[in-house]
Amino acid sequence: MEAYGLGQRLGIATEEASVILDAYFEAFPNVKAYMERTVVEARMRGYTETLFGRRRPIPELSNSNFRIRQAGERQAMNAGIQGLAADIFKVALVRIDEALVERAVASRIVLQVHDEVLVEVPDHEREVVGPLVIGIMRHAAALDVPLEVNVAWGANWADAKT
Repeated sequence: MEAYGLGQRLGIATEEASVILDAYFEAFPNVKAYMERTVVEARMRGYTETLFGRRRPIPELSNSNFRIRQAGERQAMNAGIQGLAADIFKVALVRIDEALVERAVASRIVLQVHDEVLVEVPDHEREVVGPLVIGIMRHAAALDVPLEVNVAWGANWADAKT
């Protein structure tokens, strides 16, 4: 996200957002290096690639229009991380579904929304299904950093979110 977009999202001046971004990249220089390296690699190859090997073409990087090239750069910066998150989540969903079937429980996956999975779980299965789902999600991919997973219970999605 650039300063303008951050400013819009936070309701602050673009200049203030720019200061925040500068401080962030100063504190985390490897993030900035990763983003820059990703754009260079995507420009050379014509695509980005997730750790799982899924490729996303980004033809905008070679467009003659500066604004379109900038949009392609932002896509390149985000695609690897967002794509990896999607890959991990898909693996976790498949494994959760398989585990629920293997255990012959009544619980079932109902819905995925972004980085959330809704599982319908009868009260008597909570102690089994809760840790099962959390464990599968935490270990869906071997990464250098741990994946954190939160769980919430409720009669419906809205109740679980509060």
